Amino acid sequence: MSKIAIVGAGPAGCSAGYHLAKSGHQVTLIDKQCFPKDKICGDGISIESIQAVSTMGIYPQDIKKKASEYAPIHHFFLGVSNQISHSETTKLEAYCIPRFVFDHLLYAKAIDAGCHPLMQMVNKHDWQSQGLYDAFDTIIDARGVYAGEVTAIAIRTYWTLKRQDVSETALAEAQIHFDRSLGANGYGWIFPVSTQHDLIKLNVGVGVWLDEYQKINTNIIQLFKQFIHSNESAQQLFDKVVYQQPPKVFPLATAKKGNKVAEGKILRIGDAANLTDPLTGEGIANAVLSGSYVAQAINMSHTPHAAADNWQYLYESHFEADLRAGLRIKAFRKFSFINYGLIWLMKHNPRVAQQVSHAVAGVVPYHEVLASLKY
Repeated sequence: MSKIAIVGAGPAGCSAGYHLAKSGHQVTLIDKQCFPKDKICGDGISIESIQAVSTMGIYPQDIKKKASEYAPIHHFFLGVSNQISHSETTKLEAYCIPRFVFDHLLYAKAIDAGCHPLMQMVNKHDWQSQGLYDAFDTIIDARGVYAGEVTAIAIRTYWTLKRQDVSETALAEAQIHFDRSLGANGYGWIFPVSTQHDLIKLNVGVGVWLDEYQKINTNIIQLFKQFIHSNESAQQLFDKVVYQQPPKVFPLATAKKGNKVAEGKILRIGDAANLTDPLTGEGIANAVLSGSYVAQAINMSHTPHAAADNWQYLYESHFEADLRAGLRIKAFRKFSFINYGLIWLMKHNPRVAQQVSHAVAGVVPYHEVLASLKY
């Protein structure tokens, strides 16, 4: 069996570590910080992500039992700010969970599987000088967005409200609001993340793609403030906030064309491999799945070179088609009528509403949605 270093103990690294340790490899799980730690993001855990973490032995009942904060999601809302919207109910349950809580569940699973934890800072191109390259047969780069290519920027805050001031639907609804002030592909979100008590918590934020952000003559903090005060749904909730945390800005490494996920004995997964959804910014599902597939690549290989080739092949087989379809949809949305027209179709065609909502939830791949809309 191989000696493997996994650099980064987020969802991708923990998934890879879990599967590799279970397969009998000697796995060192390296992170620059001790766990648990805060992770700045939208906190959305899609249906696909729930299915993915089940491969690590984490099921909905475990989340409800072990997570100190969470919100079950039964409704997916898409809207164009103050113009048109549609909310679709799903039979399968998604979640919104603060990443401080969610990542710790995965980390505990990886350590229980046999990974050896090590706290160490690893710079982006510093494998040799820190001795990692010679000490391990394979290095899995799971350091997240800062090791990938940043393609978007987002900002989020947490709002605390009284439960009585939020509707029952809103307590179980993930809202995405397209807003042209954020660019053709930019959007705002309102996600409940803790709904078990009299005081509930929402994750509220906006995301902007860098190619569009560079054309907007306003910084991300001002864009966020504009969204809060101009979007009717956000403003109604904001008026009832009893406490809010300072907003935090974070980058995203979304999908890109011609993606290479292996270089020598370095195998990139998760955000480090730019596997984040190019439309929604959701990265958990592909992060966890990439950890599983990279473990398969290593297990079926006799040499590090073969593992690199096999991981590139598995990436292209299991991820590339859907990521490319997402990039095509993103390109279509440069036309101002697309978002409005799509939601209008959802309101008038139940099949379209289900397909689109399930795609956002991660149940239906984007390339299948594109195919189905032709008929």
